[in-house]
Order: sequence, then C-alpha cells, then structure tokens
Amino acid sequence: MKKIVLQLNGAGYPECIPCLLRFLAQGEYVSGEDLAERLGITRAAVWKQMKTLRGLGYEIEAHPRRGYLLLSRPERLYPWEVQEGLATRFIGKNIEYYDELPSTNRRAKELLAAEPEEGTLVLAEKQTGGRGRLGRSWYSPPGSGIWMTLILSPGMPLLEMHKLTLAAATALSRAIYAELAFRPLVKWPNDLYLDGRKISGILTELAGEMGRVDYLILGIGINVNQIPGDFPEKLREKAGSLRIKLGAKVNRPALLRRYLAIFEEEYNRVREEGFGEVLAYCRQYSATLGRRVEVITGKQRYRGEAVAIRDDGSLTLRREGGGTVEIHAGDVFPLR
Repeated sequence: MKKIVLQLNGAGYPECIPCLLRFLAQGEYVSGEDLAERLGITRAAVWKQMKTLRGLGYEIEAHPRRGYLLLSRPERLYPWEVQEGLATRFIGKNIEYYDELPSTNRRAKELLAAEPEEGTLVLAEKQTGGRGRLGRSWYSPPGSGIWMTLILSPGMPLLEMHKLTLAAATALSRAIYAELAFRPLVKWPNDLYLDGRKISGILTELAGEMGRVDYLILGIGINVNQIPGDFPEKLREKAGSLRIKLGAKVNRPALLRRYLAIFEEEYNRVREEGFGEVLAYCRQYSATLGRRVEVITGKQRYRGEAVAIRDDGSLTLRREGGGTVEIHAGDVFPLR
C-alpha cells in the first residue's frame, strides 16, 4: 500500500490526483464525463481537480467538446511522479514531500517515534538548514537538486553500519551511469565527484536506545540541474552538477526512480552477501586512491598517498614521513 504525504504551503492534496494523471497521460483528449465515470466523482469535481493540477504546475488544455489534454508536467519531485513505474519492493513506497524543510534528515528523525516502515522517503524541493558531515551546511536551493532522506532498518552489526555510506554512494554512481551514461567517482568516505567537482554528499545518522541501533537515517544531496552561476561564489570552484556535465537539463523524477531501484538492489545484496561488491566498486571507481591527500580526523592531520580501501571500509594512507596509517573516519582533501 503506497502512502503519500504532500505539504505545499501547509496544505495536503486530493488522493485522486495520481489516478487522474494516469488517465490524462495518454497523449489525447479525455472528456470530463469519461474522467468522472472512471474516478467515481462528478464532472464538477473533475473540473475542480483540473484547477488543482494547474495550481501544481501541470499545463492542461480544456476544450469544450473534446475534453482535457495534458500538455506538460512541472519539474517537481511530486511523489506520484517518482512512484509511477517505480520498480522497488519497499524503498520509496511511502513518501513525504515538502516544498521546503529545514532538513530532510531532521524530519526523518521526527518520524521515528511513529515507527515508520523501512524505506520511507522524505523529499524536499528546498532545504533551509541542510547539513553535511561535521555539521557543515549543504547548499540546497529550490527545484534544482534532489534533497532526500531514506529511513532504513538494516539489522546489521554496529561496526558494519558505516559501510552503508559507501553502498549508497556506489548505488548513486551506478544509477547516474545507467541514466546518463557517465560515471561519477566515489570519494571516500561519502561523496561523489565529476571532473574534480563535488556533485553529491551523503550523511548517515544512527538512531536507537540502550546500545541498540533501530534505524539508520540516510541523507543524500545531489546537485542535478544547477548551472555555475547558481552556486554561491565560494563554491563555484568546487561544486559541480549533472547538468553542467551533460550540457542539458536532467529529468529529476526519472533519476530518482532509477536510484531508488538500484539502491534497493545494492542494499539487499549487502544484507545477504556482505560488502564485497561495494568495496570492489569503490576501489575501481575511486576519486581518492592513488592520490596525494590530506586527511583530518578529530585533532589529527595526516598527509600522504591514499593507497587502499580495506575490507573493513577504512582508508590506508602512506604517510609522507614514512609508514602507513588506517583512517576509519575523517575528511579527505586532495593535494596538488
């Protein structure tokens, strides 16, 4: 059973909208009488729903004798747009969608008290307080990226949980390649890079009681349709987007659908078979290995060459002064 919560300026939406759109998506006129009969509502109610759809950004032509024709769809991540054709068993079946949120991770944590179904997805067109690692802000302008959080119940040992960040990055790299035919590289431990610029960051948070992990909150930000001038000046030399690489706008609902399907596949494989394939992918398509980097972990700073990602998910650094060090968590910065 699919569940959708949609908040637009504090208001919800009529539940018949997804069905109405399916009837309209045939590329031909549909009469108001036919729509009323299929939906079990009056023609006046059909007219009212058309008005609602137009308010949501759908362009619909109305002809007095021929009926209604859907001309275009808005560039929005409405839940019914994401779920239409979504080939997953549980990921993304329940969606909360907002025009604006402080943070999708924060909203996901608020949902935990109600014991949400695994795979529940929180989406926002804009975040006003989006966060990255170590409390850094994440620039999340409206309508240009994918700002999302998945609620998961992995049922895995605590020491394995951090590898799910790499699994999420692997799935996203694979999804972008499948959808757009170019492959971002995985920058250990939680970013994706294209042409030396960051296009995605992943933030995982654990929730539970008495030493038990009940939920993993998986927050993902993807720069999709920004152009260089959309970024704040301080980010323009560091941040990239899929649109900049492709040279054209990307269909956000289609990309998100692809990602949810590939992530569920990767997530199930990890739980059944372990992280072998994830680690192999991160080693093969790495933005970190073989490069001279600086790593900051707590109060420690290390410089050297990143030489390996170990089976436990840690990074091996060959230090400039000699010897190696294993990094289990930290920030990695490339050096010239």
